[in-house]
Amino acid sequence: MNEQTNETLRTIHSLRTTHGDFSDRDVGDDDLEAILAAAVRAANASNAQNYAIIVIRDRAVMKDVSGGYSGAVALLFCVDFQRNMDLAAHLGKVYEYDTAWALTTGTVDATLAAQTAVIAAQSLGIDSLLTNGIHRADPRRVWKTLNLPSQNCFPAIMLVLGYSKSSPTGHAGRLAAQGTIHQETYHRRNAAELEQLATFQSDAANGLWEPKGFFDGPGKRAKTAYAQLAPALAEAGFALPTTPPRKE
Repeated sequence: MNEQTNETLRTIHSLRTTHGDFSDRDVGDDDLEAILAAAVRAANASNAQNYAIIVIRDRAVMKDVSGGYSGAVALLFCVDFQRNMDLAAHLGKVYEYDTAWALTTGTVDATLAAQTAVIAAQSLGIDSLLTNGIHRADPRRVWKTLNLPSQNCFPAIMLVLGYSKSSPTGHAGRLAAQGTIHQETYHRRNAAELEQLATFQSDAANGLWEPKGFFDGPGKRAKTAYAQLAPALAEAGFALPTTPPRKE
């Protein structure tokens, strides 16, 4: 089955990211409601929906929160256990969670909802940008600006929606069987396969995959721009206990 088989696959294969090129055109209320209704249908652990979605229409606020991006509207997807804790207290009960489970499960729940919103938006002709810019510099600004609970809640990913000023000419490259898909068990790439990865180019219509950028860009940024994420998570109650490294 290829991407031309049905409308859903065509929508997924047409996804593109809009970086700093959103027009002033607004996203209509009906379209936004449809996107939100689709987002909450995403799969999630035990049907608990361990996330909160903050809708932001103020472009100055979304630019500050996202680390520089703004569009017609932004959706901030937060891992959220405060709702369950408040509900438990209301019912005279206690809600407790394991930190590692909450961190992983909540992040997965929030991200699945965000990606579902992206697909829904694309199906309506609305462009998007998923960004982790919320975690750059000091992410504690997000708590303050959006009045997030100081504990049991943290911003996982932000989705900026709007209409691109120009039509993209192609897609960014994507690895598939060359680097991301494994059959039955994980396969460590050998020297010949790694060389193929280092020089891999997708077809002209889909652009170029640039392996060098991963070592000059995200890897270094993780040690600098995102260095304050761990303290922010710890303050919000999501600190993981340190353990000695496992011996092989």
